[in-house]
Amino acid sequence: MFQYVYIVFVLLLASVGHFAVAQELQPMPRRTAEERAMKQTEMLVRELNIRDSMLRDTLYRVHLRYARSREDACSRSEAVERMNRLLGELKVILSTEQFERLQSIPHQHGARAHRAERDSLVPGATTTTP
Repeated sequence: MFQYVYIVFVLLLASVGHFAVAQELQPMPRRTAEERAMKQTEMLVRELNIRDSMLRDTLYRVHLRYARSREDACSRSEAVERMNRLLGELKVILSTEQFERLQSIPHQHGARAHRAERDSLVPGATTTTP
């Protein structure tokens, strides 16, 4: 009796595995630079409670410029340098309180955020680590 249950279990497991592998993987749709800039701007507006429409437009234009430059293939050190330049621009655009709140927003990207912190994405950082 135990052999029959074991055989049925193995066949069931094999068929479930077959169907799982047979599923076509859908590629993740890539966001355009405009979509990325809009998403980043919306996050800042929400997190920093920004109500000024001119400031929103300025933030969108800055994010759009950096999102477009991100589309170019570049090395990790160039990406870190680009992020440091973006933070420098945001520091000029935002008030001191808003920029401090921006720096205190917890990173929600797991290991990517940890690597970004390690690679000196902090205020006043000018050099990168390997």
